[in-house]
Order: sequence, then structure tokens, then C-alpha cells
Amino acid sequence: MKKIKLVLTLLLFMIFPYLVNAATFLEASTQRPVVGSDVYVLLSANYGNFNIREIYLRIKYDPAYLEYEQTYWIQGTGDTNTKDGYIYIKKPNNGRIWTSGNQMQFKFKVLKTGVSKVEVDSVDETGNVVNGYYTNGDPIAQSFANVTINAVNPSTSTFISDLGVEGYTMSPTFSRTTYDYRLTVPSNVTKVNIKATKGDANQTITGTGERRLEYGLNRVRVVVSAQDGSSRTYQIMITRTDNRTGDTTLKSLGVSDTSIAYQKDKTTYDAIVGVKVESILITATANDSSATITGTGTKQLNPGLNTFNIKVTSSNGAESTYTINITRSNEDINPTLQSSKLKSLKIDNLALELGTKTNYIYSINKETSSLNLTYETESETATVKVEGNENLKSGFNTVKVIVTEKNDDKTEYTIIVYKHPEDATLITDLQSSITSPVIYETGNKEENIIPSNLLTSLKTNNNYLYYDVVDTYGGLLYQVKLQNNLPSEDLDISFTKKEGNTLSYTTKIPANNEILLYLEGKYKDGSIVRVYSYEKQGKYTLITDGIKVSNGYITFTTNGESNYIVTTNELIKEESTITKFFNEIKIYLIIGIIALIIIFILISKINKKRKIKESNEPLY
Repeated sequence: MKKIKLVLTLLLFMIFPYLVNAATFLEASTQRPVVGSDVYVLLSANYGNFNIREIYLRIKYDPAYLEYEQTYWIQGTGDTNTKDGYIYIKKPNNGRIWTSGNQMQFKFKVLKTGVSKVEVDSVDETGNVVNGYYTNGDPIAQSFANVTINAVNPSTSTFISDLGVEGYTMSPTFSRTTYDYRLTVPSNVTKVNIKATKGDANQTITGTGERRLEYGLNRVRVVVSAQDGSSRTYQIMITRTDNRTGDTTLKSLGVSDTSIAYQKDKTTYDAIVGVKVESILITATANDSSATITGTGTKQLNPGLNTFNIKVTSSNGAESTYTINITRSNEDINPTLQSSKLKSLKIDNLALELGTKTNYIYSINKETSSLNLTYETESETATVKVEGNENLKSGFNTVKVIVTEKNDDKTEYTIIVYKHPEDATLITDLQSSITSPVIYETGNKEENIIPSNLLTSLKTNNNYLYYDVVDTYGGLLYQVKLQNNLPSEDLDISFTKKEGNTLSYTTKIPANNEILLYLEGKYKDGSIVRVYSYEKQGKYTLITDGIKVSNGYITFTTNGESNYIVTTNELIKEESTITKFFNEIKIYLIIGIIALIIIFILISKINKKRKIKESNEPLY
């Protein structure tokens, strides 16, 4: 019988030689799927020139490794039944044929790691395995190819191999186990490009690419997700420098053919012009150089009331509106200038610089009791009142020139007057003997060197000397009270302000010399300021805290360093009194605790020995 079957098979191959290539085989979407993921198995067939109308197949899989989810029919339709690791496919003869190519797809969920097979073979209508398909009643000999699936655990790696901001250097330098970074960019940088490199090919990274920056702090999170679903977040704190200001005030405001002048905190202005004034020119400048101003320029006037709005938008978006009401009269009007400003101000025929400046310093000798002031107002209707210009005392005096317009507008000019003490002597020739404190004054030009013979005399007579530096108007900028323990060589005691708006100075003055310093009107009288010294920017030493500003001046003692700064800010974190106390007694507390522990141990041992001795004594 076996021989007969063999002969029939050989005859079949001889009759249909092209059918030798007929095969049904399986392919997997991946042969190394990850546990928990889906894997797709594709059934393909090569039937040569035959068209299959009715077939029955069985797909075998291991339910311990794979969980069947769904079947997708690619060619034709039919029935699918599953049972105990088998999928039975029945394609009836319904007019839909199968041709060579992809026939159907099976979706499995991967349950665990390991090697398993998905197999295919043909069955009859009842599910029994047979060898061949049938088309037009003729059997087709073919082969069946199976697929092996080696399931693996998903990757758990959430570390990346590189992270950065294109064109910039982060702090600290990137390390795969460091998750927080910092970066500061200029104010004109509106966007950056975040780059990251995977540490594992199966990772998913989000948060990279181009990121827009707001002013101030921007938080960028780069999230790395591993294949198993776990994730890790790297964070970059990018600070975009914010050099904007919210100042919407004006520095100046002008309206042609009117007496309108800008006044601080005033936002509405009114004026009347004659009938001949058909247009006006509005000009304005802002205190914020980056602010934008709209509404200025030439404006046409209609008879009656005309209202114009000037809008100031600061660099950070804040806005203020100034309103100008111009009434054009039906008759000619000669405008009267209204102003609370001075046209000129002189002290002893010395003309002071006016404009936006209203604070001055001036020095006088010990014989002068009042300033010789002359002035002229811009407006004919303004009045002037002088306060404090009588019986000027030694040291500092405040003289005020107050200009008031009839509309109650007011401008105050302040003159800080320094009068040399009664016992002070201006040194022009070196005296052979110094018996009292003396003033060494440079006049209008600062001289940095104190002559060595003067220092020698100062040291020999156990005295001290004042050194003054004055400005153009004779006002005291700073004064040094030199002690008598100075070196005898020529001494550079300049105290020079550095460039910029901060009250920062450089000097070569030795330690323990007293400085009287003018703060340029930056802080009001009564303000409390701190003085720090430093040799390196950022490494500050607190000289003194709680100095009160008086007549625009402060006094402090040098510590020998070359740089000083005056500020209201706390540049270094200072220890509280309690913290300082505990730091001072900390070593004693530690020693005391150790001593108590030793005493406790000794007492315990003594008690233990005593109990042992008592327990060994005879009982009576």
C-alpha cells in the first residue's frame, strides 16, 4: 500500500511539475517580540497557477507563551474557531478564491520569555490532519513552513547618553546620573534647540527640539521612556535674562505754543491756545529707553476742545496713558508761561548746572555763615522760598530753594553745604608742629598722594589728619580721617568711584581709617544701608550694618581691602545671634556629652560589680 501511495505521488509530481513549489508558510512581524507586546503572524501561500476555492487549515501555538487575540482575513472570508492552542480556519467554496500571496494574519499577545513555535498544516472539514488541498477535485501536494518566536523581556534602561542645548554649555557638565541642569542665555534669545541621544535603541524621548523662551526662568523637561514603560526625567532650568523695566513714566513732555511741562505723577494736562494756532507739536521721552511712545507728533486743532492721548508702553508690556486737552479759542490769546523751574541759580556768582539736576554739594570756610544765593525763575508768576540758609554750623547743613507756581506745581533744589570745623587748618605749608586736627584739602582737583614728611609729622605728634576731596562746586565728595599709625612713605589715599550706577569704589587706603562718603543722593536721609568690602567679586565681607544716611553721607572704617560697595541688599547670608552662640559653644557641648556618656558607663559598671558582690555574700 505504501508503495502504491509513493508511486501515485511521483506520478502527481510528474504530471504537475510546477506544483513542487506549492507551499504554505508563516512569517512573524518580529521573531524577538517583547513580553507584553503584540506579535503578528502572517499566513502566505504559493499555489503556482492554481486558484483555491475551498480549504481547511489548522494553526498551532503554545498558549503558555502566546495569547490569541484576533484573525484578519486578507483574501476572502470564512470561519475561525480556537481551541486549546489551535486555530481552525474554514474557507468554504463561496465564490471567493485564494491566489498566491498573503492570505490572512493572526494577532497574538506575548505572555512570557522563551522560544515557542507557531505551526500550520492542512485538515479536512472535520479537523483531521490531511496532506493537501483540493481544487476542482484534484489534490495539490505542497509543503508547510512554520515560524519560531523567541520572546524577550522589554528593556528597562532610562538613561540617555547625551543631553544639551545647541550652541550653549549647561552647568553642570552632562552626566547620565545627573538630572538637573542650569543655563542662562541673553535677553535677545527667544528660542533654543534641545538635543538628546538615546542610551538604548528602544527608548522613547520627549521634550527635545525647538523650545520658545519667556523672560526669566524656563523649565524644560526631557522625559526618557524605557521599553517596559518606566521613565526618567532630565530637567534643564533656562534663565532668559530679563533686562526690561516696567517704568512707564515720562522724562519730558512738551506741547508747542503752550506752557505745558511734564510733572511727575501727573497724567492729565490742560491748555488754551488762540484762534491762530491751527496745529501743535507734541513731543515726549520716556525714562525707560526701551519703552515705546505713541500719540506724539503734529496734531491739527479744531475750534473748541481737542483731546490727545499719549500712550507709553514699557519694555515688559506695562502701559500708561497721558491725556492732553487743548482748547482752541475763537480769539487770539497771548499764552503765559507757567513753570516751577529756575532759569538760573548762583552761589557766590558761581552758576550751578540746572536742567534735570536739583541736588548739589558745596563747601565753605569756617568764617562763612550763609550762602550768597541769586536766582531767576522761568515763570513770572512763580515764587521762591529759601530754607536753612542762616547761621550755618560746622559740618553739614541743608539749604533748600523751593520754587512754587500759582497752579501749586513745585520744584525743590537742595544744596548740601559742608562748613569746615572751627579748629581745622587748611595746609598750604608744612608746619613744624601739629597740635590739633588738620585738614589737607585738594581743592577742585583730586591729588592722591599725602607727602611723606606730613605723614612723619603726623605720626610723631600722635595726631590725626582729615583729607578732603571736593567736586566742581567745592562740595565734599569724601573725607578720610587718617590715624597716626600710617607708614612714613607717600600714601595714596584716593577713594575712586567705579563706573556704573552702583555705589562701588576702589582704594588703596590702609585699614582702620575712617571714611566720610557722599552717596550722590541715591538714598534718602534716614535710609539704612550696608557697606561690604571685597577682593574678588562675589566674596564679600560685611564692614558694618545699619548705617543711617544723614545729609546724604555715611561714615565707616576701612578694613584694608581694595574694593567697597554700599547697598541696601544683603550680599552675604549672616548668622543669627543664636546661631553664632551655638557655633561658639559647640565644641564644649560635644565634650560635655562625651563626658556624661563616660560617667554613665562607669556608674553602670560600679553598680553591676556591687550587685555581684552582694549576691555572693552568705545568707544568715
